[in-house]
Formats: sequence, structure tokens, C-alpha cells
Amino acid sequence: MELQGHLLYIDITQICGIGCAFCMYADKHKAGISMELSTLARENLIALINSPSVKRISISGEGEPLNNAKVFHEILNLSNGGKRFEFITSGFFPHAQMAAFYDETDRIVTANGDTCNIRLSADSHHIEKVKWRAHGFSVDYLQRRQLSRLSFSFRSIDTDRYFTRQYLIEELQHWGIEADIIELGPLEDVLMVAEQRLGIDYKNLVHPATGTSQGYLDMHGYIAAIEAKVNKHFTFGSLNQSPHVNGMDVTIKPNGDVYLYGIETLRLGNMHFDRLDWQHLQTQLLSNPLARALYTQPLTELLSRLENTDLVQSIINRVNNPYWLVKELAVHDGLLDVWEAA
Repeated sequence: MELQGHLLYIDITQICGIGCAFCMYADKHKAGISMELSTLARENLIALINSPSVKRISISGEGEPLNNAKVFHEILNLSNGGKRFEFITSGFFPHAQMAAFYDETDRIVTANGDTCNIRLSADSHHIEKVKWRAHGFSVDYLQRRQLSRLSFSFRSIDTDRYFTRQYLIEELQHWGIEADIIELGPLEDVLMVAEQRLGIDYKNLVHPATGTSQGYLDMHGYIAAIEAKVNKHFTFGSLNQSPHVNGMDVTIKPNGDVYLYGIETLRLGNMHFDRLDWQHLQTQLLSNPLARALYTQPLTELLSRLENTDLVQSIINRVNNPYWLVKELAVHDGLLDVWEAA
């Protein structure tokens, strides 16, 4: 199986004080840990980040990654250049502190010849919890600085797309910035600011609470929307636009444990204790029957092989997101056996 165009997710902290009701990591926040980089961890990240087969390095957290901005900047400094970084955040810092964070990020990526996109959460779950809202401020910062290496986009898990669209338009107006929304599809919009195009990505809400508005896609609808966007069947891994082959989708947790994104039943190693490179990770993927099935067979076909029981349907409806499905199915003995034998 050919794999190319990998995604590397690095979760740098479990610490978060925002308190979103939907958060799937809330149980880790009180005694959460933040990533530190050992000597071996640095060597492993240098190998993973600088491989020609990686297309993007995304820094986030099982908490708010601004709480470990120091390690984010340390990771940026491991690049040999020509890489695409992404930082996913609520942007909760006061504006002066946020500007200092942007300044340092821009300084590093410019010196290295990289780019970094700051993806700001722009949904009702985050916005109502954040005092210092960064959306209008960030677009104003971008216009004033006329940056070429640092960019901004937005993400939302709102079931009501109208909320995110209207919020961004009105928030930018408060900063004297006129903007328009171009609706591209169920998973993406573009915020137009003069000639600048700032993306808005919509993700499916995991575990929608009872009483949540019915505007969200169910899991099958979400999968269908992803397939339409990339013009191929949905499998696990980095879904690259057809006709390009897919890549691996690897996540590193704050304690250094390494997994295939969405397949957390399979631990691939720890960056503090094991030697890691993309070939080593691919070998482990191909040797594991469950991971190989999820990477090579459309998820809709795999779902059709599960017995249509009330338990299975309740899990699918409750999870509502394919990347959380394996974790939930694994709790019940035997449910994943049919996939492992596929």
C-alpha cells in the first residue's frame, strides 16, 4: 500500500480552563500534563517533521495549546524549512499577549522558510467562554502587518452554520473590517476580506447532547460530505484529494505516546523512549489487521458488516464522528472482530 502526504498531529497540553460543555477531554484537564521535549523526542520530531512525505504538522491539544506556547515554538524551531504548520486555538490570551505570540511565531517561520496557519475556534461553545476574542483582532493584525508566512482561518463545531457566519461578519465589523461569506459546502465556507480568502472549516460535533439542535449532519452524512470534498471513499488516514494517494494520520499525545489518529487501540510507541520515523510507523500500520482494514477499506462498507443491533446503532448515533468510533466500539467485546478479520 502506497502512503504519501502524511499528517502529524502533536497534542502539546491537557491543560484548559475554558470549560466547553462538549469537550471529550474534560476529565484530563484538572490534573492535566503538558508536553516537554526530551533529547530523543527532539530527534524523533526532527525526523518526522522534516520528511518529504509529511504534508502538514498540526499543533493542538487535549486542552488549550496556548497554555504550552513555549513548546509550540520549540517544535517550530525543529524544522529545516519548507513545511506547513497549523496551530489550533481558542485564542484566549489578551490581545497584547496574543500579538506577542503571533510576532514570535511569524519570526520563527519566516526565518525557517515555513508557513503557519492559526485556526481560531469560532463556534458558540468556545466564544461564550472566552473573554478576549481573537477573531477580529487577528484579521486586523494580519492586515496591519501584511504577513506572508502567517495566515488565519476559523473552525466551528456549531450545528447552526448561521451562528458562525454571522458572528464573524459582526465581529470584524467591530474592527472596521468589511467581510462576506462564500458558502462552499456543508464542511467549508470562505470569509472574504477584500482580496483575502480566510477558510472556515466545520467539524461534526462529537456526542451531541440531548436537545442539541438538529442542524448537524449525522455520521453517515458527515462521511458523505467528506467523500464529496476529496472525491474518494472515506477511509482512515490523511485523505488527500483524488487522484493523490492517501497518507498516514499520526497523533502524538502530551505524554509522548504515538497513535494513528482515531485508532487509539493501537499504541505505536513513545517519542521519549522509542526511535520513530514514517517507515517504522507504516510497518506497524500494515502489520495490524484493524488498522490495515480502516486504512484500505471504505468505512461505509466496514459499517455495513457490523450487525445492525440497537447497541451498534446507539454507538454510531451517540459518537456522531468517525474518528471517535473505534474507541467507543472497542469498549464492547467482539464488535471490532469483523473489521480485524476483513
